[in-house]
Amino acid sequence: MEHLAYDIQSGDFGGAGAASRDLKQHLKRIGAESDAVRRAMIAAYEAEMNVVIHTEGGRLEATVSDGQLDVDVIDRGPGIPDVPQAMREGFSTASSEARALGFGAGMGLPNIERNSDRLRVTSAVGDGTRVSFSIMLRPEAADQGARPSSLGIAAELCRDCRHCLVACPTAAVRVREAQPSVLYHLCIDCTCCIAACDPGALTLLDAPDGLTPGADAVLAVPPALLAGFGDHAVGTVLEELRALGFAAVVPVQPYEDELRRGVLELAATAALPAPVISPVCPAVVSLIEVKFPSLVPHLAPLASPWEALQRDLGERDVTYVVSCPSQRTALLAQQPTAQRHTVTPRLVRAAVLPRLAARRRAAHGTPEPRPQAAGAGEGDLLVVTGVSHVLAVLEQIEDGRLGDVAGVEPFICDGGCFGAPLLGEDACVAAWRWAAAAGAAPGEGRSFERARPYRPRPGIRLDPDMAVAIHKLAALDAETQALPGKDCGVCGAPTCAALAEDIVMERAARALCPYVTPEEGSAS
Repeated sequence: MEHLAYDIQSGDFGGAGAASRDLKQHLKRIGAESDAVRRAMIAAYEAEMNVVIHTEGGRLEATVSDGQLDVDVIDRGPGIPDVPQAMREGFSTASSEARALGFGAGMGLPNIERNSDRLRVTSAVGDGTRVSFSIMLRPEAADQGARPSSLGIAAELCRDCRHCLVACPTAAVRVREAQPSVLYHLCIDCTCCIAACDPGALTLLDAPDGLTPGADAVLAVPPALLAGFGDHAVGTVLEELRALGFAAVVPVQPYEDELRRGVLELAATAALPAPVISPVCPAVVSLIEVKFPSLVPHLAPLASPWEALQRDLGERDVTYVVSCPSQRTALLAQQPTAQRHTVTPRLVRAAVLPRLAARRRAAHGTPEPRPQAAGAGEGDLLVVTGVSHVLAVLEQIEDGRLGDVAGVEPFICDGGCFGAPLLGEDACVAAWRWAAAAGAAPGEGRSFERARPYRPRPGIRLDPDMAVAIHKLAALDAETQALPGKDCGVCGAPTCAALAEDIVMERAARALCPYVTPEEGSAS
């Protein structure tokens, strides 16, 4: 059994929601079912806001047991003269300040009642109010099987700078004794650690055979690669890629366009909860499966552009030039032998740049004329790029605060796939060049239903058994409190909370922290 307590300050609209967010993280840690986590978050947030808006302050206390969450919110306030009246939707006594900030719509207690399994409100005029609610908890069904990963580690290149620790959005990286390692149950195969690792100790490895041109071979490429060769026009780059010996060069862009159309159609039919989330970025899909399992129903059940291209090309001999590990992992999930046919942009650039340079010399250095950028609209989709923005938007969706958005197209990398660090050009420049070359790389894409269903992953869950997870969660809280909270990374974990988890999961010892004395280390 886990006991939690949070103080709530009156009028603190900026800090409001901290208690409910922390409670949500605790429920995810024990592997509670996503719907129960969502309902608990909504009910706790509404109760918390009632204290902020209407009272002189109060406290939220929660007890998490195997099968049930019990929450008591006690305030010091004027009390409620008529509880049945306060339970009616639209009834509110909020101040003008609260209403100006978008609060006080009279939905607090009704929303708590709607999202809890049991609710009791007791109040005395002049003495305050106690709101008590309970939510039944069941364990989330999670995919426990091993998954392919495409993040490569070249430990001999590590300089022990530990920039990767801060960069990883899921706290999956550890660096100890100048040896980077990855907790693959947390890794989403994004490019964040790769972008932070200047020496290349964390990277995406090329297929052992490298580029394999042939009379029937196809080269599948991202648009950003075609637009990433300085002022060489996209059409010229395509010509030189074909001249390497490939029968065809196929950009993935048409498949991205078809996926966008499919997501917009789903959003228009209201077949999925709003907003519909596009699976355009496999790293975001993994992020949702790891950290936001309640959003799995929001994911459009369609193949990512690379998966769609792979299925469309069937049994043809294809080399895929992927710009991030998650794209390679998505290909491997559909076809394990694809590992022999995925290469990085680096390899292609090394093969093409000499040809482009020779072409330039033959033309006496004259730059090619470039058409004006045409630009491309994204329809009604909210396009979100960059890991910090993606995390913020997913949090808002999970908390039910983006119901007015029909669809979201999220990319982990800043600038979308044009911003993948494995590419050589700045994201904004490459995107402009690609838009300017509209029509230079024609092709038709297709959309496919997803072959593998989305499944929540264990992620931050501490144990498959909820009772054991609750016990570990209590130990985790105790370890976190025993550590200094500096989040310095000296221990090889990104934060003190991450080290505390490593200790509880027996992946590390508290002695790794240089700020804990031996006496403190032996006290627990």
